[in-house]
Amino acid sequence: MKATVLEYMSDLSPKSRARVTKHFAKEVEEFAILMAKITETLQCYHARNSMHDDSNAKEVAFGLMTKGANTLMAGFELVLTGYKWEPGILFRSALEGFAVAWDLVHNHERFALWKARKTFHSTDSISSLKKAIEPVGKMYGLLSNMHVHTNPISSSPSMLLDEGTRKFQFFGLLRPGKEHLRKTEVCFGLFSAYVCLQLTELVFHGYSAALETIERIPGTDTVRTIVSARHQPFVDAAMAQFRLMANDPDASLQ
Repeated sequence: MKATVLEYMSDLSPKSRARVTKHFAKEVEEFAILMAKITETLQCYHARNSMHDDSNAKEVAFGLMTKGANTLMAGFELVLTGYKWEPGILFRSALEGFAVAWDLVHNHERFALWKARKTFHSTDSISSLKKAIEPVGKMYGLLSNMHVHTNPISSSPSMLLDEGTRKFQFFGLLRPGKEHLRKTEVCFGLFSAYVCLQLTELVFHGYSAALETIERIPGTDTVRTIVSARHQPFVDAAMAQFRLMANDPDASLQ
């Protein structure tokens, strides 16, 4: 068995990842665009504010979002490596980190609580955020119930259908022809990255070369959230995939 595990790590996994990456080439490119915009905005802020100051909410937000960007990337890498349940754990963590960053900047009382190192519940930040960006609450709840909390609906191991027979999927290995099975997880990754970019721009919009997920309301100092024309087809595809999975859970096996 040790030889099998070593073969997976050194040979089978890289080949499986290459196939999944090729199968979702458009989605991978879109994820790269979103991640590039997140990191570029954060780097621009840091270049102009190199002195760290824990008393500045934006400095704390920068740190949380930088950590969250790595978490997002790690989750998407797991998707491309073929894992089913594990990426959602990281996507949820990233969403929570970005939500806290947004909350600290936009809510002085919450930042005062953070600085005082008193009881601080990150889920309260999610509660505030879902009032501003409604779909976040549903997605966060789904990622929590299906990927983080252990309960009857999330206790099944990853499986797939092979010639009509259900088989366990060990590690992230997807055999040739099964790459499409990770479409739901790819959609989760794109949704998470888009929301995290939106939160980055809501906090650091003054440091973004070109806003992607928000726009300034003419004649005011406020902004509103939008979905870019380039990204809209990915949103539509994700909604169709989520409806499919809701109506036929076994679609993820074949």
